[in-house]
Amino acid sequence: MLGALLGTVLQEQEGPDLLAAVEHVRLLSKAARVNDTAADREVLVDAVRSLDEPTRNDCLRSFALYLGLANLAEQHHRLRHPRRPLATAASDPRVAAAAAHSRLRLVMTAHPTEATRRTVMQAQLRMAEALARRDTVEAAGGEPGVEGDLGEQITLMWQTDEVRHVRPTVKDEIRHGLWFFEIGLFHAAAELAGEWERLLPGTEFPLRFGTWIGGDADGNPEVGPQHIAEALSRARALLVRDYWQQVRDLTRSLGISERLAGADGELLASIERDERELPWVAAEVGERNRHEPYRRKLTAIHRRLDNELTGRDEPRYGHAEELAGDLSVIDASLRSHRGARIADGRLARLRRQVEIFGLHAARIDIRLHATELAGDGDRPERLLAAVEAARRRYGQRAVGRLIVSGVESAEDATRALVRAQAAGVDVEVVPLFESIEALRRSAEITARLLDHPGFDHKGITVMVGHSDSGKDGGHLAAQWAIQGAQRRLAELGRTRSVAIRIFHGRGGSVGRGGDATFDSAFAQPAGHPPGWIEVTEQGETISFKYGLPGLARRNLESAIAGTLAVAAGTGAETTESDPMMDRIASRSLSAYRECVWDDPGFAEFFRSFTPVEELSLVQLGSRPASRGGGWQGLERLRAIPWVFAWTQTRALVPAWYGAGAGLGRAAETADGLAEMRTAYSDWPFFRTLLHGVEMSLAKSSMAIARMYLELATGTDAATRFAAIAAEHDRAREAVLAIVEARELLDRHPVLQQTIRLRNPYVDPISAIQVELLRRWRDPGSSEAERERVRQPLARSIAGIAAGLRNTG
Repeated sequence: MLGALLGTVLQEQEGPDLLAAVEHVRLLSKAARVNDTAADREVLVDAVRSLDEPTRNDCLRSFALYLGLANLAEQHHRLRHPRRPLATAASDPRVAAAAAHSRLRLVMTAHPTEATRRTVMQAQLRMAEALARRDTVEAAGGEPGVEGDLGEQITLMWQTDEVRHVRPTVKDEIRHGLWFFEIGLFHAAAELAGEWERLLPGTEFPLRFGTWIGGDADGNPEVGPQHIAEALSRARALLVRDYWQQVRDLTRSLGISERLAGADGELLASIERDERELPWVAAEVGERNRHEPYRRKLTAIHRRLDNELTGRDEPRYGHAEELAGDLSVIDASLRSHRGARIADGRLARLRRQVEIFGLHAARIDIRLHATELAGDGDRPERLLAAVEAARRRYGQRAVGRLIVSGVESAEDATRALVRAQAAGVDVEVVPLFESIEALRRSAEITARLLDHPGFDHKGITVMVGHSDSGKDGGHLAAQWAIQGAQRRLAELGRTRSVAIRIFHGRGGSVGRGGDATFDSAFAQPAGHPPGWIEVTEQGETISFKYGLPGLARRNLESAIAGTLAVAAGTGAETTESDPMMDRIASRSLSAYRECVWDDPGFAEFFRSFTPVEELSLVQLGSRPASRGGGWQGLERLRAIPWVFAWTQTRALVPAWYGAGAGLGRAAETADGLAEMRTAYSDWPFFRTLLHGVEMSLAKSSMAIARMYLELATGTDAATRFAAIAAEHDRAREAVLAIVEARELLDRHPVLQQTIRLRNPYVDPISAIQVELLRRWRDPGSSEAERERVRQPLARSIAGIAAGLRNTG
């Protein structure tokens, strides 16, 4: 339906010729996929290149817009499916017992992997609301005007430039991150807390939120002390406005008379204090609502919130505990005077929201790289001073830790602690282990930190990086190194009787550790203590999980269920297959490093074969792609553009390279294949690992990637590509043998169909992108020619990202 509406809009906006051109290219692309011949792909490329420039650019936009609509349709489809409620997990006695020590923190980051503008997301949100209305009245013949509303939004999207012209600032990223809380996370979390309370009474709701947005200074020269204050100020204003509206609604409805229902003395005493401190409240409602104590109390709460918003020189809430206390007084009075049903309604949801989010929404961490902390610059001290100022203003819960990236030794972390102590700031230092070697030594380094007098000997948080470890050693080796690090850290915790909390730095794509929320949690070792999960949510992952209110609830519920499962020990962690996995990871690591790091010409091949340098045209985020800015080789390139650039070519090398060498070698013998099949059946870690590789292989296309060879420089480019294609074939054959399937994702038909549906729309964008890259890089192109290419090239990058639903 959405595709048909898009066709109608294209005819209205540009005429029938564009729709005809789009359909012609789409059919050629579909034929190339079905026939899978070089000749058919060449016909597609020729057809794309024969289009005049305006038509080619409009075709590109049409395909990209369709892919955005396809994403929306799939999100809506997920909401149509019956949910498996939290009760499914909570019904297991082991889970109920484990609930008491479950903890989950989702940490939002500003990593530049979101290619969709917020303007477009807002249009998609309005379309989702219209689709929901359409479903609601479908049985009654549909709602008149729904398709008109959908057509309006598609027209707006067609007339809106889908790529940014200006790089976002840190302030823009703060606003963007808070938008997801505003549209869904605040209320979805509060609703889930209510369900938790009903199912698992007497246990604390485990979910809290964190953020790096405004505090992530690792390699980003734009982040300064002012951004910590900006992030907290905006979050507080957003929350207070939300509370203000809820309290206003409660004030209007809670006109309960104490002469009929009674009221607690504590409530009446608090009203007297309020009306002494807030004379306006006494004058406004004191006499008129004399016998309506709940309305009088809520009016005082509302006034304090309003004082915060307006800056009025009257008492307000300094900390969330003060607001929570006032709401508790109302709750207690209602319950002791036959008003439990009232207390359990909207008031309870507001109280839960205050408990989860306080007055700051998400605790802010600051992050700095170990090399900067080893230098003599003063930015670390300035950021730490901002932390202390923020705590005085917003409370200890509002701003938390110092994450130290790139930790390779205990000294990297203790140096950060010493600088914080010298600045007079008491801050928790969290080491982030990102290389394969650092992960292997993580328990040893952590043990040294526990011996240091400045670290808490009762508990410590350590972070494991999925992104840079994958760039360092490939996906299989990195995931096995992280699994081993978690086990050794848990053993250290048990031996020392210390809580060691693991914080996962994951991206959205498989190449950066991404996977389904429940599966990734379920595949982890239990840890010490078990049931503590903290994980980053990054870029397009945030919008896909939390961009629609209904999906926000579904994904939060899935994350909580996964946390409960880990806490209960239902993941069936085993060590029986460790020797097998050691061999697989070792071979995979060797193959990956031989390809990427041992070949002196590979960096130049990557730079020319992929659009890594052109990614900046999309203006994704405030942070440069490399530490220090500009192309400085693979060593200083961040993991995000490393993965993003390969995704654009449809090669997706970081997600699967080395799997052929590791899995394929093991599958050469009947015993080896049988052992892996058993592990796939019985071991959640191996099953999740293999599923990620399988999905990435299904999304990749060596035939499309081959188009980019004409851009690659160097005499050995064809040889390097041939080696990549051969490893892809080995990995594909090994995965199919292990899962006992004929085609990739045969056991996941919806996902398989999703990818097949997208290919005829993504493939033409790839063909157009190759042509645009050729023109953009041509040394003979004039500045005017490059300027004509700039925006279409940026749109092609955004379009492929939408089609594959992955950037970095």
